[in-house]
Amino acid sequence: MLVSPVIYCAATSSEEGPGTFDWLKGILLLIISFFINNFVDKNEEDQEARPGESPLDEDIISNREILGFYVNWLTPYANSYDAMVSNHRYVDMVAPFWFTANPDGTIKSRYGGHQYEVDSFSKRQGLELLPLINNNQKNNMILVDSDVRSKTIKNIVKLVEKYNYNGVNIDFEFIPPWTRNGYTQFIKELSSELNKKNKKLTISVFPKIDVPMELQGAYDYAALGKLVDRVVIMTYDHHWPSGDPGPIAPINWVEKNIKYALEYIPNEKLLIGVANYGYDWPEGGPGRPISAKEAMNLAREKGVKVQWDTPSQSPYFYYQDNSGIKHEVWFESSSSLAFKLELVKKYNLKGIAIWRLGNGTDRFWEIIDNKLGQ
Repeated sequence: MLVSPVIYCAATSSEEGPGTFDWLKGILLLIISFFINNFVDKNEEDQEARPGESPLDEDIISNREILGFYVNWLTPYANSYDAMVSNHRYVDMVAPFWFTANPDGTIKSRYGGHQYEVDSFSKRQGLELLPLINNNQKNNMILVDSDVRSKTIKNIVKLVEKYNYNGVNIDFEFIPPWTRNGYTQFIKELSSELNKKNKKLTISVFPKIDVPMELQGAYDYAALGKLVDRVVIMTYDHHWPSGDPGPIAPINWVEKNIKYALEYIPNEKLLIGVANYGYDWPEGGPGRPISAKEAMNLAREKGVKVQWDTPSQSPYFYYQDNSGIKHEVWFESSSSLAFKLELVKKYNLKGIAIWRLGNGTDRFWEIIDNKLGQ
């Protein structure tokens, strides 16, 4: 499950202001950051940069890929299965959120786990099925204990073979920077085992630019880019429910993160995350998730105009609810998507990863076909 990168920060900060713990935490993070940047194995990103290399010097990618994340839970007007069936011709890979890796190395089914109808439909349509496997964020034994790591990898491979999946998407989030080498080793060993079975390994990682160190420090882009088949950069949730209202994926921020990632990850392996949702923030309260379709319907229902923020290339609007409370809504629409897809072409990326199937409008898919269609 792709979760906001900064929810962690909101959950761990003190509302009463900085105290002794906060100062100690800040010092600790600085020490960790210094250690990682200076003493970690020379597999580091700064050793693998490709300065001066321009996408214009490379072969233009013609067979771009679209990965759609899938969820089993049912949301009104945002059903993943219906969206997959209706728009399968635009999709190459489906990554259903079906499993979690437990601290003891076992794999737990989530939200009903494997769904036969999704598996069957994907195979009939020639879509690659790459179930998303996330982590238990309260325990990092998989990354620090070699025995647990080996057990986890064996269970993932067994799962892939049992259902004849095309591979997996590893979505380990909120892993602390000090597990950096452990995470890389996990991916290295898993990649080796999946390669033996001719299966694909994709990973989802946080962006690096304007994202806190404690969230993105564990991802060694340079090392990981060599080990996996695809890297999804989750370029969304720049603003989040417990923070101030604002654009979900401002275009300049997305572009900065693409440019950074390309210094370490081959363009032919890079998928940028695109959103088709947003948040509805009531004045003085946290935001609630809202799909692009729901946002447009809400604006029409309230009789308000959807406005456009040019610097971020994002739509937003205001309205008052029945209690007289003012709301501010920011979301990603087909119009904002079009700017992201121009970046895919500008930097000659392999494609996009959509969070998630079911949230988008019909126009959303038309834009994808128009911009990336073969």
